[in-house]
Amino acid sequence: MTNSIYGISNLTSMSSLTGGCSCNSSSSSNAFDIVLISLLKAVSEVNKNNNSYQSGDILDNIENSLETLNSTQNTNKVESSNKDESVNERIDKAISISSKKYGVDENLIRAIIKVESNFNPNCVSKAGAKGLMQLMPENCRDLDVTDPFDIEQNIDGGTRHIKEYLDKYNGDVEMALMAYNGGPTRMAKRGVKSIDDIYKMPKETQNYVPKVMKYYKG
Repeated sequence: MTNSIYGISNLTSMSSLTGGCSCNSSSSSNAFDIVLISLLKAVSEVNKNNNSYQSGDILDNIENSLETLNSTQNTNKVESSNKDESVNERIDKAISISSKKYGVDENLIRAIIKVESNFNPNCVSKAGAKGLMQLMPENCRDLDVTDPFDIEQNIDGGTRHIKEYLDKYNGDVEMALMAYNGGPTRMAKRGVKSIDDIYKMPKETQNYVPKVMKYYKG
Protein backbone atom coordinates (compact mmCIF):
# COMPACT_ATOMS: atom_id res chain seq x y z
CA MET A 1 0.00 0.00 0.00
CA THR A 2 1.44 3.37 -1.00
CA ASN A 3 -0.08 5.46 1.80
CA SER A 4 1.25 3.96 5.05
CA ILE A 5 -0.89 6.29 7.20
CA TYR A 6 -3.83 4.03 6.48
CA GLY A 7 -1.98 0.92 7.64
CA ILE A 8 -3.34 -1.40 10.28
CA SER A 9 -0.91 -0.08 12.92
CA ASN A 10 -2.68 3.29 12.84
CA LEU A 11 -6.26 2.02 13.20
CA THR A 12 -6.46 2.61 16.94
CA SER A 13 -5.89 6.33 16.45
CA MET A 14 -9.18 6.54 14.55
CA SER A 15 -11.11 6.38 17.85
CA SER A 16 -10.79 10.16 18.02
CA LEU A 17 -13.20 10.41 15.09
CA THR A 18 -16.04 9.03 17.22
CA GLY A 19 -15.94 12.06 19.52
CA GLY A 20 -13.11 11.05 21.83
CA CYS A 21 -15.44 9.69 24.51
CA SER A 22 -13.52 8.07 27.37
CA CYS A 23 -16.57 6.18 28.69
CA ASN A 24 -16.63 2.43 27.97
CA SER A 25 -20.40 2.33 27.44
CA SER A 26 -21.92 -0.02 24.86
CA SER A 27 -22.92 2.90 22.60
CA SER A 28 -19.35 4.22 22.47
CA SER A 29 -18.03 0.73 21.76
CA ASN A 30 -20.58 0.24 18.97
CA ALA A 31 -19.61 3.55 17.41
CA PHE A 32 -15.94 2.62 17.31
CA ASP A 33 -16.74 -0.87 15.97
CA ILE A 34 -18.74 0.57 13.07
CA VAL A 35 -16.06 3.12 12.21
CA LEU A 36 -13.35 0.48 12.40
CA ILE A 37 -15.26 -1.92 10.16
CA SER A 38 -15.79 0.85 7.61
CA LEU A 39 -12.10 1.70 7.64
CA LEU A 40 -11.08 -1.94 7.24
CA LYS A 41 -13.39 -2.24 4.25
CA ALA A 42 -11.77 0.83 2.71
CA VAL A 43 -8.30 -0.59 3.26
CA SER A 44 -9.43 -3.89 1.76
CA GLU A 45 -10.56 -2.07 -1.37
CA VAL A 46 -7.09 -0.56 -1.75
CA ASN A 47 -5.45 -3.98 -1.59
CA LYS A 48 -7.98 -5.51 -3.96
CA ASN A 49 -7.86 -2.83 -6.63
CA ASN A 50 -4.22 -1.80 -6.07
CA ASN A 51 -5.24 1.77 -6.80
CA SER A 52 -4.57 5.06 -5.03
CA TYR A 53 -7.29 5.60 -2.42
CA GLN A 54 -8.21 9.15 -1.46
CA SER A 55 -8.50 10.08 2.21
CA GLY A 56 -11.78 11.80 1.41
CA ASP A 57 -13.28 8.45 0.40
CA ILE A 58 -12.40 6.94 3.76
CA LEU A 59 -13.83 9.91 5.67
CA ASP A 60 -17.04 9.75 3.60
CA ASN A 61 -17.33 6.08 4.46
CA ILE A 62 -16.88 6.81 8.17
CA GLU A 63 -19.37 9.70 8.03
CA ASN A 64 -22.03 7.48 6.48
CA SER A 65 -21.47 4.82 9.14
CA LEU A 66 -21.83 7.35 11.96
CA GLU A 67 -25.06 8.69 10.43
CA THR A 68 -26.41 5.14 10.40
CA LEU A 69 -25.39 4.70 14.04
CA ASN A 70 -27.06 7.95 15.11
CA SER A 71 -30.24 6.92 13.33
CA THR A 72 -30.24 3.61 15.20
CA GLN A 73 -29.64 5.33 18.55
CA ASN A 74 -32.57 7.71 17.93
CA THR A 75 -34.80 4.71 17.21
CA ASN A 76 -33.78 3.11 20.52
CA LYS A 77 -34.36 6.27 22.55
CA VAL A 78 -36.41 5.79 25.70
CA GLU A 79 -39.16 8.38 25.36
CA SER A 80 -40.40 10.50 28.26
CA SER A 81 -43.85 9.15 29.06
CA ASN A 82 -45.41 11.53 31.58
CA LYS A 83 -49.02 12.37 30.77
CA ASP A 84 -48.23 16.09 31.02
CA GLU A 85 -46.38 17.24 27.89
CA SER A 86 -44.95 20.27 29.67
CA VAL A 87 -43.40 17.91 32.23
CA ASN A 88 -41.94 15.80 29.41
CA GLU A 89 -40.39 18.92 27.90
CA ARG A 90 -38.72 19.81 31.21
CA ILE A 91 -37.50 16.25 31.64
CA ASP A 92 -36.08 16.12 28.11
CA LYS A 93 -34.28 19.43 28.54
CA ALA A 94 -32.87 18.46 31.95
CA ILE A 95 -31.63 15.11 30.62
CA SER A 96 -29.94 16.78 27.65
CA ILE A 97 -28.21 19.34 29.88
CA SER A 98 -27.05 16.78 32.46
CA SER A 99 -25.88 14.35 29.78
CA LYS A 100 -23.60 16.97 28.23
CA LYS A 101 -22.55 18.43 31.58
CA TYR A 102 -21.36 15.14 33.12
CA GLY A 103 -20.60 13.07 30.01
CA VAL A 104 -23.22 10.39 30.67
CA ASP A 105 -25.10 8.74 27.81
CA GLU A 106 -28.51 10.38 27.52
CA ASN A 107 -30.26 7.07 26.94
CA LEU A 108 -28.71 5.61 30.10
CA ILE A 109 -30.23 8.46 32.11
CA ARG A 110 -33.58 7.82 30.41
CA ALA A 111 -33.39 4.08 31.08
CA ILE A 112 -32.72 4.69 34.78
CA ILE A 113 -35.64 7.12 35.03
CA LYS A 114 -37.92 4.68 33.19
CA VAL A 115 -37.20 1.88 35.67
CA GLU A 116 -36.98 4.04 38.79
CA SER A 117 -40.09 6.20 38.41
CA ASN A 118 -41.58 5.73 34.93
CA PHE A 119 -41.10 9.50 34.44
CA ASN A 120 -43.18 10.48 37.49
CA PRO A 121 -41.41 13.39 39.26
CA ASN A 122 -43.52 12.84 42.40
CA CYS A 123 -42.72 9.16 42.82
CA VAL A 124 -41.85 8.01 46.37
CA SER A 125 -40.71 4.46 47.20
CA LYS A 126 -41.43 2.51 50.38
CA ALA A 127 -37.78 2.98 51.33
CA GLY A 128 -38.09 6.77 51.00
CA ALA A 129 -36.41 7.28 47.61
CA LYS A 130 -37.85 10.31 45.84
CA GLY A 131 -38.36 11.81 42.41
CA LEU A 132 -37.49 10.77 38.87
CA MET A 133 -34.16 9.07 39.66
CA GLN A 134 -35.27 7.92 43.14
CA LEU A 135 -32.72 9.68 45.29
CA MET A 136 -32.50 8.65 48.94
CA PRO A 137 -32.28 11.38 51.64
CA GLU A 138 -28.56 10.69 52.11
CA ASN A 139 -28.05 10.99 48.34
CA CYS A 140 -29.80 14.34 48.34
CA ARG A 141 -27.61 15.55 51.18
CA ASP A 142 -24.38 14.42 49.52
CA LEU A 143 -25.43 15.78 46.11
CA ASP A 144 -26.77 19.10 47.45
CA VAL A 145 -30.27 18.36 46.13
CA THR A 146 -32.59 20.51 48.23
CA ASP A 147 -35.80 19.43 46.49
CA PRO A 148 -35.80 15.86 45.08
CA PHE A 149 -39.19 16.49 43.48
CA ASP A 150 -37.76 19.30 41.38
CA ILE A 151 -37.20 17.85 37.91
CA GLU A 152 -34.00 19.70 37.15
CA GLN A 153 -32.41 19.15 40.57
CA ASN A 154 -33.29 15.46 40.65
CA ILE A 155 -31.93 14.68 37.18
CA ASP A 156 -28.79 16.72 37.77
CA GLY A 157 -28.17 14.94 41.08
CA GLY A 158 -29.04 11.48 39.76
CA THR A 159 -26.79 11.91 36.74
CA ARG A 160 -23.90 13.00 38.95
CA HIS A 161 -24.59 9.97 41.13
CA ILE A 162 -24.42 7.42 38.29
CA LYS A 163 -21.39 9.25 36.88
CA GLU A 164 -19.56 8.69 40.19
CA TYR A 165 -20.17 4.96 39.84
CA LEU A 166 -19.24 4.88 36.16
CA ASP A 167 -15.91 6.47 37.13
CA LYS A 168 -15.50 4.14 40.11
CA TYR A 169 -15.98 1.03 37.96
CA ASN A 170 -14.01 2.27 34.94
CA GLY A 171 -17.03 2.81 32.70
CA ASP A 172 -18.64 -0.58 33.41
CA VAL A 173 -22.32 0.32 33.09
CA GLU A 174 -23.66 -2.85 34.70
CA MET A 175 -21.42 -2.49 37.75
CA ALA A 176 -22.38 1.17 38.03
CA LEU A 177 -26.08 0.27 37.93
CA MET A 178 -25.53 -2.43 40.56
CA ALA A 179 -23.99 0.21 42.83
CA TYR A 180 -26.74 2.73 42.05
CA ASN A 181 -29.39 0.26 43.19
CA GLY A 182 -27.66 -1.94 45.77
CA GLY A 183 -24.87 0.31 47.05
CA PRO A 184 -21.09 0.00 46.61
CA THR A 185 -20.55 -0.82 50.29
CA ARG A 186 -22.85 -3.84 50.08
CA MET A 187 -21.11 -4.91 46.86
CA ALA A 188 -17.72 -4.76 48.56
CA LYS A 189 -18.90 -6.64 51.66
CA ARG A 190 -20.40 -9.41 49.51
CA GLY A 191 -17.31 -9.75 47.36
CA VAL A 192 -18.85 -8.47 44.13
CA LYS A 193 -16.00 -7.87 41.69
CA SER A 194 -17.77 -8.18 38.33
CA ILE A 195 -21.24 -8.50 36.83
CA ASP A 196 -20.86 -12.28 37.15
CA ASP A 197 -21.13 -11.82 40.93
CA ILE A 198 -24.55 -10.16 40.74
CA TYR A 199 -26.10 -13.32 42.24
CA LYS A 200 -24.55 -12.24 45.55
CA MET A 201 -26.76 -9.14 45.61
CA PRO A 202 -30.42 -8.90 46.71
CA LYS A 203 -33.07 -10.06 44.22
CA GLU A 204 -34.14 -6.47 43.66
CA THR A 205 -30.70 -5.58 42.34
CA GLN A 206 -30.47 -8.81 40.33
CA ASN A 207 -33.67 -7.80 38.54
CA TYR A 208 -32.86 -4.09 38.35
CA VAL A 209 -29.62 -4.22 36.35
CA PRO A 210 -30.88 -6.28 33.37
CA LYS A 211 -34.12 -4.30 33.31
CA VAL A 212 -32.30 -0.97 32.97
CA MET A 213 -29.85 -2.47 30.46
CA LYS A 214 -32.76 -3.69 28.33
CA TYR A 215 -34.14 -0.15 28.03
CA TYR A 216 -30.66 1.31 27.61
CA LYS A 217 -29.70 -0.96 24.73
CA GLY A 218 -33.12 -0.70 23.11
